Amino acid sequence: MKKLWITVIVIIALISIISVGLLILSKQSITNEPDEFKQACSVNPNLVSRVIDGDTFELCSGETARLLCVDTPEKGEEGYEEAKVFLEDLILYKEVRLESSNYNGNNTDKYGRLLRWVYVQDIDKETFVNKYLLEEGYGDILIIPPEKCNEVAD
Repeated sequence: MKKLWITVIVIIALISIISVGLLILSKQSITNEPDEFKQACSVNPNLVSRVIDGDTFELCSGETARLLCVDTPEKGEEGYEEAKVFLEDLILYKEVRLESSNYNGNNTDKYGRLLRWVYVQDIDKETFVNKYLLEEGYGDILIIPPEKCNEVAD
């Protein structure tokens, strides 16, 4: 009987040690960018290195871009986390194609962020991120004149 208890205690201890080890490893992989991404980032400035919220992200170039004509909930508002995760799933660590507004207005906002139409290449098609995010219900149209937002309004 004593041997059985010792065996049970050893098994529980091993399971605990393995669980803690896996937890530590999973935390490291979440907080560290993959080495391959770091290398790719150094040669491709249009890779998305970080998603800030549902309509704003950073590029490897160091620039911050905001989706043109899109307004998603701010931190602390309902829907914020869902919109951010949706954008992360769509563009994080991927190359994006950025296009300026069709109008001769300011191509940056008051915070110095690039205001852009954003496209990401899927396996078989290119996705128009601004429009797709709105179609999926993660944000609302935000018109900043002279932009008319016709590209996402239909």
